[in-house]
This record gives sequence, C-alpha cells and structure tokens, in this order.
Amino acid sequence: MTYQALRIALTACRTIDATNSSVTVCLASKTGKDRPPSLHRLQMTDELAEGFRTLAVDTLRKLDADLGKGDVTLESYNPGDPQVSHEVEVHVPDPGSTPHVVVQALNDLPQLPVFDGAPKTISNLKFHVIAIQRTAGSDIYLFRKYSKTKELGRSKGLIAWFQDNTFNQITEPVFIFDNQIDAAWIDGHMVIFKKDNYHVLFQYFSEVLQHAQTTLDTIKAAIPIENVAQFEQDCKGNALILMKLRSIAGRSYLPTLTLATLEAVITARNLPVSVTGTGSARKIVYDPQHKWKFLRLLDDGFLSSGSTGLHYEVTGKRAL
Repeated sequence: MTYQALRIALTACRTIDATNSSVTVCLASKTGKDRPPSLHRLQMTDELAEGFRTLAVDTLRKLDADLGKGDVTLESYNPGDPQVSHEVEVHVPDPGSTPHVVVQALNDLPQLPVFDGAPKTISNLKFHVIAIQRTAGSDIYLFRKYSKTKELGRSKGLIAWFQDNTFNQITEPVFIFDNQIDAAWIDGHMVIFKKDNYHVLFQYFSEVLQHAQTTLDTIKAAIPIENVAQFEQDCKGNALILMKLRSIAGRSYLPTLTLATLEAVITARNLPVSVTGTGSARKIVYDPQHKWKFLRLLDDGFLSSGSTGLHYEVTGKRAL
C-alpha cells in the first residue's frame, strides 16, 4: 500500500519548529489489569521541551527521507507476523482498543493531571509520549516504551554527579529518556517502528486474551476440528498462539477455506496433520505435538514459488 495521505503528512512534518508548534510530554502509568494507562503531563523547562521537539522532528524527518530513498517501506499492520527491519507498519486502531483510548485522552491534553512524582505512579510507568501540537495541522504523538532501568533512583548503588571537580550523591529520582521511538500517531494512522514494543506499550497481549473465546469461535465456525477441547486449552494457555489465531481469524480467505483445500495441501506437502470422519462429519485433527504446523496450515503458510518450483513453509507473508 502507498499510504499517500500519510506520506504527505510526513513531508509536512519537515517544517515543524518552535515558531509553529508546542511540546508536551506525558508519562503513562499502569492502573490495573486490562485497564488503559493513566497519563500525566510533565512540567518542563523550555530547554528540555526543545530537546524533545528535536527528537520528534528528527525521527519524522528521517522516516520521510528513508521512504523517499526506498530504504524503508510502509506496510499494513499484521500483529501475528514478525516485522522485518526495513518495514514500518501502519495501523488504524479499533475504537475502544487501548491505543485508540490513549489517543483520545491525548486529544484533550490540558485536562490531563500533572505528574507529581507519586511513588505508585513511578513504579507502574509503562511509556512516555511526546505530543507535538501544531498551529496548523493535527497533533502528532510519539511513543516510547519505558523500563525501570531508565529511572536511576531504582539503582541499589550510589548515584553521583560530577561538578567543579567534586562528586555529590544524587538522592532525587533521575529519569533517562533515550532517543528511540517505538510508534507515532500521525494524521489518523499509528506508524509502528518496533512492533514488539508497540504490543507491550498498548497491552496487546492482554487484549488478545480478553478476546480469546471470540477468536476461537470464529476459527471453529470456519473449520471443523477434531480434539477441539485440547486445541482451545492449548490456545488459551499461549498468548503467541492466540496472537497468530487472531490474525488468521481476520484473513479474508477464511470463510472460503474448506477441508478439501486443506487436505490437498496436507497431502502435497506431506504434513503431520490428518483428516478424520466421512461426509459431513469430516474434521481436521489437532495434534498438540504439531501445533505450529497446524496453525501454519490454517494461516496458508505452505507456499510454492512460480519461478523456481520450490516449496516453502513461511512464518510471515504479505498479500499483494
């Protein structure tokens, strides 16, 4: 996909500076299981705010330049497949999802509470976000995963600073913000630089577990499965399997998939998967020993090359 509107929006980011934008930085703290994080605005000096603006603009300019040179490509988001290093995935979050809720909260920045350094908030930090508010154009949000190693006050050792040839102990919390960005909200699109971090940021695995039964029901309605109780048990106990199943459940081909087409692939590729029963009672057999072969079969993961005639088992793919 070309994402022409997004490309235009990225090019427009090249002109962002202190004369046409303001900067707000928020820390996001976990509030409870399966609940969106709470956002807290930071009070900053002008110098620190300018540092965050520079990081944001440099990130967006680099993405625009890399796209122009062909070093990076924009691809549609697929949560179940690995992200290749030259790919930046693009996603429009579903209404009610954690990223959608967070973006909605950021759209009302003045109403967010000011960060007060409460120990409970600090101990539950999940990410920080740089909000660029433009005088002309929609707001831009850049997200970065936060880890406890970025808060020096957590160190068990002595933390010191050096000035005027003298070392002095630091007793107040010191926060480290690196120059990396995991995802950015631009012109109605979530641009994902690091998908694994994006999933951690926005509690993707929690949402997968929340919707596990719906996903399983979609798969079972499309494909009759023998040993289905074991299949459900194995899936619900493994977030990675559920993530792959959620991708399969969203495939456009799923409603047209038949046992006959699956059996043809099983036979042609000599897969350790069988079909049992007769007539309308035929089912594909789930064997826990070969769960990943079973999942790749459902995910259309056994492909052939038209140019070489070779056959492949793939762990990720993109439709053309």
